[in-house]
Amino acid sequence: MTLIAGSRLGRYEVRTHIGAGGMGEVYLAWDRELERQVALKVLPPDVVGDTTRLERFIREAKAASALNHPNILTVYDVGQSEAARFIVTEYVDGETIRALIARGALDVPKALDITMQVTSALAEAHRAGIVHRDIKPENVMLRPSGIVKLLDFGLAKVAYSGVVPDADGSTLTRVHRQPPPA
Repeated sequence: MTLIAGSRLGRYEVRTHIGAGGMGEVYLAWDRELERQVALKVLPPDVVGDTTRLERFIREAKAASALNHPNILTVYDVGQSEAARFIVTEYVDGETIRALIARGALDVPKALDITMQVTSALAEAHRAGIVHRDIKPENVMLRPSGIVKLLDFGLAKVAYSGVVPDADGSTLTRVHRQPPPA
C-alpha cells in the first residue's frame, strides 16, 4: 500500500515516504493527538492476509515495545485502520550505518563507539528475552548527536524457557531468565 502526503491512518497523518523494507513501507507522519513526529510502518497485504505471520508480527512488536533503552527504537503503537495495519515508532533523524560507510571508512574510535552502543542495545534486548536476528548496517541509525538507534525488530524472536511450537510448526528457542530483583 502506498500512501500520499495528507493520508490518515487513525490519528496519524502521513507527511512523506521515507523508506521501504521487507515488512512494509515507512512514512514520516504526524501524531495529531500527541503533536509529534513519528515513523509509520504500513504492513504489506501478504503479512496482513496471513493470520499466522500477522499474529507473530504483533507478538514481536509487543515484545520490542517493552524494551526501554536509549539505543533501541521506541515502539509507540500497533494499529489498524480501514485501509491498513501499521506500527508506529519514534522518528529517528539521522543516517544508516550503510549510508555512513558508503561515504568512506569509519575511523576506529567512531566504529568502536557505534559498536559499543549496538552491543548495549542487544544486551538489553537479550536480558528481556528478545533476539533481534537482523543486525545489518541498514538497521542501525546514527543521529547527528552521535546516539545510535537499533531499528527493525520485525524478525526478532521472543525467547522463553523451554521450546514451544508456533502455530506454523516452527519453534522459538527459549532461555531461562531470573525474575527482576525486588
